[in-house]
Amino acid sequence: MGNGADFNKNNLDFLRLVFASTVFLFHMHALTNLTAFSAFGEYLSAPFAVRSFFVISGLLIYRSYNRSSSMRSYFEKRVRRIYPAYFAVIVLAAIALCPLSLLHPLQYYGALGFWKYLAANLLFLNFLAPSLPGVFTSNPNPAVNGALWTLKIEVAFYLCVPVIHYLCTRLGTKKTLGTLFFLSCLWKYGFGYLASVESSRSIYSLDSSRSVYEQLQVQFPGQLLYFIAGVLILLYFDNLVGHFRSIGLVTVCLFAIDHWFTKGNLDVLSISGMVFVVGFWRYFGNFSKYGDFSYGVYIVHWPILQILIAFGLATRIAPEMFFLLCVILVVLVAMLLWVLVESRFLASGSHYRQVTAKGPA
Repeated sequence: MGNGADFNKNNLDFLRLVFASTVFLFHMHALTNLTAFSAFGEYLSAPFAVRSFFVISGLLIYRSYNRSSSMRSYFEKRVRRIYPAYFAVIVLAAIALCPLSLLHPLQYYGALGFWKYLAANLLFLNFLAPSLPGVFTSNPNPAVNGALWTLKIEVAFYLCVPVIHYLCTRLGTKKTLGTLFFLSCLWKYGFGYLASVESSRSIYSLDSSRSVYEQLQVQFPGQLLYFIAGVLILLYFDNLVGHFRSIGLVTVCLFAIDHWFTKGNLDVLSISGMVFVVGFWRYFGNFSKYGDFSYGVYIVHWPILQILIAFGLATRIAPEMFFLLCVILVVLVAMLLWVLVESRFLASGSHYRQVTAKGPA
């Protein structure tokens, strides 16, 4: 690659861990609502982190498809990477949270809500059954794992990649990606406008829950533009690597403009620039030599926070001690999830198997 940049020597694993930790800390404030953690809610943005994940996914998943020997190989790699850990978290939560339920174990395991939770969540349809019977009912938010809503969008991206690749081959890359990007923007900003109109009409309403327009705005079609942005970084990587300084400067300017004036509506530009510059300009080293814990941090932090809140630890111990306990538990469980589940199901040619085998560079 030009300008000394090597695609294979990137900082994307580092970025994903940063973004997963951002979501974790943001939710620490959102779920506890403690003043001591208000800075996490004020200065950290879970939506920014999630959208950055989607840009990185577009970059890496489209590359994975191009490098796969067959469509079966591609889907097998995706299932091996995402589903074993996801399955473990869903099933273990359903079983292990029984003692925290207000119901007797026989009532708990026999309840329709228990089986509905398992069925819906194992199919990535978390919104159909976010809670378990009698669990976390005294918590401000009773959802067992509210962070998992993005996984169904990620799976939708995986399913779309072969279609996108086929359309690029038949209709042309620029035409296909440009059209998909435009349609995604139309979905996102269209429902965003409808949400703002409804919000202005219900300004005196006591119901502060998100409207159906706000919910639709953040779903799959509206998030596709971030994935497409990642695909574009991949396809035009050789043309971009000679302009790191310029892209970095433009990214900072776009972030400032979007933060102060457009209020996040143009964040796809600053996020894409940030992912490219931080991801490839300077190589930080073999960050994945001990494993990739970002996915684990992302899918286990919410239920751990909920359990600690259910035991009353958020208010019974000092905020500093609660923070330290949360970090230790999340890191420990994420590491165990990697060692016992994730790493065992990786394909033989996985990037993580290769970097772990090589060890420190």
